[in-house]
Amino acid sequence: MSIKLLGKQSLVYGFGHVTTRLVTFLLLPLYTNQFTPEQYGIVALFYTFVPLLNIVVRYGMGASFLKNYVPANKKDRLSIMTNVIMSLFLTGILFLILFYLFRADLSLVFFGVVKSSYVVMMGMIIFFDTIYSIPMLALRAENKPRLFISLSFLNVGITLFCNLVFIIIFEMNIGSIFLSNLIASSSIFLLVLPYIYNRFKVSSLSIIKWKSILSFALPFLPAGLFAMVMEVADRYILKLLTDLETVGIYNAGYKIGVLMLLTVNGFNMGWQPYFLEKNFDYRSKIYPRINSIVLAILGFIWISLLFWADDLIKTSFFGITFFGKDFFGSLDIIPWIGLSYFFYGFYHLQTPGVFLKNRPKYAAYTRLFGAFSNVGLCFLLIPMYGAMGAAFATCISFGLMALSMFCINRYLISVKLESTSLFIIFSLLIISYLAFSIYEDSFLVNLIIMFSYVVAIFYFKIIRMQSLNKIFS
Repeated sequence: MSIKLLGKQSLVYGFGHVTTRLVTFLLLPLYTNQFTPEQYGIVALFYTFVPLLNIVVRYGMGASFLKNYVPANKKDRLSIMTNVIMSLFLTGILFLILFYLFRADLSLVFFGVVKSSYVVMMGMIIFFDTIYSIPMLALRAENKPRLFISLSFLNVGITLFCNLVFIIIFEMNIGSIFLSNLIASSSIFLLVLPYIYNRFKVSSLSIIKWKSILSFALPFLPAGLFAMVMEVADRYILKLLTDLETVGIYNAGYKIGVLMLLTVNGFNMGWQPYFLEKNFDYRSKIYPRINSIVLAILGFIWISLLFWADDLIKTSFFGITFFGKDFFGSLDIIPWIGLSYFFYGFYHLQTPGVFLKNRPKYAAYTRLFGAFSNVGLCFLLIPMYGAMGAAFATCISFGLMALSMFCINRYLISVKLESTSLFIIFSLLIISYLAFSIYEDSFLVNLIIMFSYVVAIFYFKIIRMQSLNKIFS
């Protein structure tokens, strides 16, 4: 895969990922105006635990599948697909049964209230998501971003439609949100079944192949769990130390700050297949260039969040604001959550060494470091600063995790980045935040700073017009 193709696929994945996730933001006005912060707190916990449990049920198989599938020939790909699907199907069924048997107890653990139906729906969503995630990874490996995005669009469309019907027309409670997600997940599962059927051969089942895939996968289970601890810790500890209302307000702001994550994930969908191909040369100048370009783009998005999130949230359309007024207290956390995912983007840029040198344990180590730091900082900062303390803790822990992966990557593959470019980017971000703080969100100052950032990025050739022309040509 050429860098030109990487750029184009990142744009496709990025646009598609951001667009598909816009359902989250399109539904925020509905949720925050229809439900109380306490009710939305339960929704927040639902969306917090589903990704965590997805990691457990998949136990690193997604990462191992991609690593093995990308460089494999057609015959080997058939065997890899068959063994991974069978493995995840059996474990998925087991977890589904456990969710049903212990639904009342799990409801108390997840939500602090007995809502057994929510847990059952959660288990079914996780099962369907787990199975169809493998064909979706295969589409990425086969360089089929448009089909990947089309299925993602359909998932979002079904979710959005069902939410609007259930909440507005039938006036259902927050259970309608979980039901909407279940309908969407099961629909995509049914659509990819023919794809699975055509690539599933019982004769390809092999204990040896399965063990080989599993050996690389398992270290990613604790890595994924530690990663989700970082995602879960702030809201769960907020629930322990404060109340559901604070969780709901915090999560509303988190959803805006996480716009950075959408961009990061969009890039990473193209990035992983790119560096896993046989002809990838991490010693070339291309790798440091990619680092500088991606961080410059993420920096621009972060500055945009910093300057304009307030206007987005408080702007009224026909008397209805993007957030209900009860949620305006979440504004201050948005820049810090956004900065957290800026660091997360840097983290992903430093992962080639782990994959190329077959050292998945280092992914677990860095995630463990990040998780422990996040939990410790949450318990330290939340009692002092409330929701802001959770945002500070998340930002610092992501920064520490990114720094540790940077050191490990340099140790494994001896990569030298463009230090001058990185220094300029970080300096511009600091200047932007100081200007924002001093001038109290002045419209004119915001425009000047954003324009200056773009000029500086091109003036110092961190991003070159030639590179953009290659991507968009």
